[in-house]
Amino acid sequence: MSAWTVPGGGGPELRIVPSLNSIGREQWDTLIGPDNFYNSHAWLRGLELAFGTGDIVTAFRDGTLLGALPTWPGEGDTPGLFCLPQLFPGLLPEAGADRSADYLWLGARRSVFNELVCVHGAMRGMTLGVLLRGALELAGSRGATGVIMPYLPTDDARALARAHPGARALLHDADANMNVPAGGFAEHLARTGQRDRTRRRAELRACAHSGTTVEWHPLDGENAGQAARLVTQTRARYGGSAGVGWMERSFAAQLASGALRRAIGCFGVRDGRPVAVTICYAHDDRLYARYYGFDYRKAEPACEYFVLTYCAALDYAAAHGFRRYRLAVSAPEVKVRRGATLTPLAAVLLPLGTAICTPERAAAVNARTVRRWRARCPTRPWATGPEWDTWDPVS
Repeated sequence: MSAWTVPGGGGPELRIVPSLNSIGREQWDTLIGPDNFYNSHAWLRGLELAFGTGDIVTAFRDGTLLGALPTWPGEGDTPGLFCLPQLFPGLLPEAGADRSADYLWLGARRSVFNELVCVHGAMRGMTLGVLLRGALELAGSRGATGVIMPYLPTDDARALARAHPGARALLHDADANMNVPAGGFAEHLARTGQRDRTRRRAELRACAHSGTTVEWHPLDGENAGQAARLVTQTRARYGGSAGVGWMERSFAAQLASGALRRAIGCFGVRDGRPVAVTICYAHDDRLYARYYGFDYRKAEPACEYFVLTYCAALDYAAAHGFRRYRLAVSAPEVKVRRGATLTPLAAVLLPLGTAICTPERAAAVNARTVRRWRARCPTRPWATGPEWDTWDPVS
């Protein structure tokens, strides 16, 4: 696929590069915001080292990177977070485009939060147009029927969809996060209702009664090995098939890329040995919860997940100056009950041929999705705030 520039001169130059290794870390990370850790140079390079490289659609101007779209092949038609029929139930079969394997996937590999890697300001729209057309051309050269970029926040989804007349932004999930109060978990707890306070205190008592104590350690040496074994057990308990080697390979790659230096493990320790861990990553003033693990073979859970992931993590975040704690997409009701708010996530779909649906159909699907999410949190309306209204103006 040859490089090209937009007509008129002075516009971005499209380049397809085979690896992030050909782009300098500083130049890439200049385009990364505090909420976009999973598209940072260190994280993406770690993914390349662990799982192989994928072409990256880039736009340059006078040698300066203006924007980029990482690509990966997706997970075929395997059910899960990257399965089109599950992302958009009822829409794609009637559009005749419900096979995940037919699409080239954009964004970080298996990322459930993708902010755009792109400049802001006057060049943003033109750059996104070049990137999206380049991605579509790349998809066509591989025999794919189109491109999809999932798990985009509202503004980025709309900006990317505006870059091509055939693109559609469709809501499909929600990202959970918590603002970090200066007083940590105690201040957070004081702001909740009586029922929630009673339940959270019961979780703390259960954990303490089991003898589990909390320790924070960097993921180096034996700590990384312990964490890998604990996380693998939890993944296996919930259907994962990869062995401990998968996590060990991931951590080794993150060590080589520098991403593991941003990791910290919140370990639950009983009788001198770790039985649980929540692994977080630091980026700017955000703390990201990424993995949880428990030793189900040798211990019975005693609310360690809740204590490590919510109570201890908020205290750690407050003590180290983090302003937001990011919790990702799984189990949203559990997170909302512990004080998280939900922000909408959308995917941008762009087939090579006819658009996936009309703009009117997309708007109707998005409005219905908003109502479905709000119905999941009927007693906590604050969890789905004003940002959702922009997708369903009449709600």
